[in-house]
Amino acid sequence: MLRWPFLVACLGLALAQSPRWSGAPDYFAVPGSPTPAGSRLDRSYVLSFPAQGAPKGTLIMVPGFLGGATNFEALARRLVLAAPGWTVWAWDRRANGLEDRQGFALPDPWAYYQDYRLPDFPFLKEWGLRVHLEDLEQLVEQARREGPVVLAGHSLGASLAALFALYRGERLDGLILLDGAPRLLAVDPRAYLEGAQGPFGRLPGLNDLLSGRTPPYVAAFGLGPAALAQAEAQAFMAGLAPEADAPPGWAPFRSSRLAAALYRVDERYSLLPIFSVSAGQAVAREGLSLLGLALGRLVYTIRGPRGGRVEWRDTGEATDPLEFVRLYANPITGFSEWFFPYRLALDIAAFEVVLPDLRPRRLPYPVLALGAGRGLLPRNEDFASARAFFPETPLEVNILEGLTHLDLLTNRHGAAIGPIRNYLEGLQRAHP
Repeated sequence: MLRWPFLVACLGLALAQSPRWSGAPDYFAVPGSPTPAGSRLDRSYVLSFPAQGAPKGTLIMVPGFLGGATNFEALARRLVLAAPGWTVWAWDRRANGLEDRQGFALPDPWAYYQDYRLPDFPFLKEWGLRVHLEDLEQLVEQARREGPVVLAGHSLGASLAALFALYRGERLDGLILLDGAPRLLAVDPRAYLEGAQGPFGRLPGLNDLLSGRTPPYVAAFGLGPAALAQAEAQAFMAGLAPEADAPPGWAPFRSSRLAAALYRVDERYSLLPIFSVSAGQAVAREGLSLLGLALGRLVYTIRGPRGGRVEWRDTGEATDPLEFVRLYANPITGFSEWFFPYRLALDIAAFEVVLPDLRPRRLPYPVLALGAGRGLLPRNEDFASARAFFPETPLEVNILEGLTHLDLLTNRHGAAIGPIRNYLEGLQRAHP
């Protein structure tokens, strides 16, 4: 079942659960690039946080690999207060509209998604870089009706935002890279078509995708659609009742819902640092993860509770654990893109093959790059590809120490707010 018919029924519940900020975000569809899938699917979506005060412009935020609109909710709620006049649009790419979210209207979403049968979406193999750039162009043009537009991308979303700046950079008034860069991965023409052997196995190529030998959506390392749906259901239920007992199957030990939801993503326990946050610590018996040591990382495992069950403690780290799980407590849209098109990831890695007309160019505005000190790009030199993409364009790099890749978006102190606000104010002064 597609998402759109379900939105109106859930809107009131979503707004009632919104943490902190007192405004009412809106969620709406934007027409996208025409494809054989048809007009019902040729649309993307926006979670909009209205400007506070006289309008100055729109900041469009592009999520990264497997990311959804609520990646940006904590940041957006703080930013519209810190930068009066700026509306923030958190983008959901078109594949987010394929998610069956009706389980979030039920008393037990976890049970619903345990039996989640993956639909067949063969058209996803056509949803590559060109389609998404054209979708983004439609979005930018709609925002331009209200004033200046600044594009901000996180992680792989920074690559997509940077490619849009090569594609239609004159339609923007600013560009922000959030722990991401124009060139994160590179695939040569042969590997793009035929696939290649990577450190974790063979990476399929376009021929595999078009012939049906590989799924049209990302489904690797336990990050397929069913796993993402179940993780969102866990976090959703934890956000509603964090201290309740976790249902069977959430964790291999008795725990609170909060502990069961967070131990999989907190950097102390997660084997995937790119998807982790620093949000506290379990109150539990711990041990070192042998697999983590084999991967060269100091990662802990939870062996069991100290008392009756495993609890979660807020240790004052960058991300507030309760705020983090409540980012998921939105039945309309979520933290993930369950059906992330493999074609999009492949095309971004080989954009010179896909869109050979894209060339480095000087932008008529400066670029702001924020790295995370414990994230994907922790050093100034990690943004070298931005200088190569945008020669003779002023580039300000600011490394936010102590933050993980996701902390940059979710941290309770709003470390990214000041640099972004200053950047937006600088654009206003340059072009009043």
